[in-house]
Amino acid sequence: MSQSLLKTVRNTSAFLEAQKQDWEKAWQDVTQYVVPHKGTFSGSGRKARFHSKIIDATASRAIRILAAGMQSGLTSPAQPWFRLRLLEKELMEYAPVRLWLDAVESRIYNELAHAGFYQAAHSMYSELAAFGSADMYLASDETKPFSFSCLTCGEFAWASDRYGKIDTVLRRSKMTVRQLAAQFGEETLSGTARRMLARDPYSSVEVGHLVCPREGKSLVGSGRNVVKLIGNKNMPWASITFEMGTDATGVLNESGFMEFPHLCGRWDVTGTESYGHSPAMDVMPDVKMLQEMAKSQLLAVHKVVNPPMRVPAGYKQRLNLIPGAQNFVNSTQQDAVSPLYQINPDIQAVSHKIDDVRRGIREGFFNDLFLMFTGEGRSNITATEVLERSQEKMIMLGPVIERHQTEILDPLLARMLGVLQRSGRLPEAPEELEGRALQVEYVSVLAQAQKLAGSNAIRQLTEQVGRMATVVPSVLDKLDFDQCVDELAATAGVPARVLRSDEEVAERRTAAQEQAAQMQAPEQIAKLAGAVSSVVDTAKGSPEIVEAVSAMAGEGDAVQQELMKQAMALIGR
Repeated sequence: MSQSLLKTVRNTSAFLEAQKQDWEKAWQDVTQYVVPHKGTFSGSGRKARFHSKIIDATASRAIRILAAGMQSGLTSPAQPWFRLRLLEKELMEYAPVRLWLDAVESRIYNELAHAGFYQAAHSMYSELAAFGSADMYLASDETKPFSFSCLTCGEFAWASDRYGKIDTVLRRSKMTVRQLAAQFGEETLSGTARRMLARDPYSSVEVGHLVCPREGKSLVGSGRNVVKLIGNKNMPWASITFEMGTDATGVLNESGFMEFPHLCGRWDVTGTESYGHSPAMDVMPDVKMLQEMAKSQLLAVHKVVNPPMRVPAGYKQRLNLIPGAQNFVNSTQQDAVSPLYQINPDIQAVSHKIDDVRRGIREGFFNDLFLMFTGEGRSNITATEVLERSQEKMIMLGPVIERHQTEILDPLLARMLGVLQRSGRLPEAPEELEGRALQVEYVSVLAQAQKLAGSNAIRQLTEQVGRMATVVPSVLDKLDFDQCVDELAATAGVPARVLRSDEEVAERRTAAQEQAAQMQAPEQIAKLAGAVSSVVDTAKGSPEIVEAVSAMAGEGDAVQQELMKQAMALIGR
């Protein structure tokens, strides 16, 4: 059965590798012209990564700015970027539920910070901007609950399900036979690997790791490529590790995952394609043109500084053009050394054109959004202009942000919650949460920028109602200010523990009213003291007034009742 499984996964791996071959030429261009330190492709080798064609590094700097801006705007380690919510808004007002959600959020943030998520996320944003496809692998075992690593382009091959969601990933990596024997056992190695272990334990073998859905027992393929996965594991995602290109007769390991461990993100997708398009691919014509223009500019400068020369034959053995060199000639020599032709290139015009191309590349990488306050001519920018420009750029980044949240952040938080729950590391949930589904709300800078229109509408409405209230105060009854605060807090991503529940607010307002009434009681008593004395003096000679005072003792507020009781006591005397 192990041999049959090995044949299955190798057929599937061959199918996945064939699907990505059409993309490798575009990826190699990105590596050579933009990010020479990223990407690894078949037949290129590691040394080929550093044989770049970069003369002007504008695109390389621009991609770093985009990656840093995406991280600070979507998953900043310095501020919250997600909140856990419930669909039932009434439960969100319940204090134990809110405190439990805050505790779970804090636990997740702590795990992300200690598991290397933010370092891997920065690499992932660079991969997305450069190649359009990025894969962050979230490993988890008994010794380390979470461990993040970002795969570079070429290390993985994908396939998607019928809905376009990535559900099958092949990862290729190099491991020494010593590492393989320590991790999987020497008995699982192929004959070739065992001989290498005896001869040179630090020699490497290419290893494949295939993760695919176990439901339906089928892997990717069509026609003859349709293969079946037969395993005795019950987890919904199958995990098979095997040697690639050796005489192995079985897999190294077969296990499974409860959640899909690969966080597969794409910048933009066309139709049913598995891989994404990137900003680097969009600006590649400009990048290549910039390299040629920079090369021509350098050539023109070199020709001005060191032009081709016309040299008489008599100087053939003696001419030295090194700065400061001395050339001795006969006094009768008539022919002079002179430039071969006159060179007067318009370096300034070429520089202006190069600046235009550079500006287009930076705009293609959205640098004008993330560096809004550092560009030229931005010293007098107004707040209104900043808001309008931000909203304009959000129109361009909006689909990217939505796709990022759907393909990367949602699976990330779902897997982390699953691992924490199974390991018993979550705080005990209130009974009211039994059977309730959690909802994730993203509150990062870029996510809030998309919600800015809704919050601005609330602010504008409250300001206008406030102006109307100066003329017609009763208009305030039309607006629920408590709900406005809740909506603004939800849009801004304010922690749940900051806001009080409706019940707590009602209790505090009741207590405040009672306290105000108690503070006003002495003033009321002082004002009515004179009236009581007059009533007492008059009532002593009038049974009708005594009867009226007795009736008033059971009416009115607490202060009036007490005063009337005192009056009755004095009348009785």
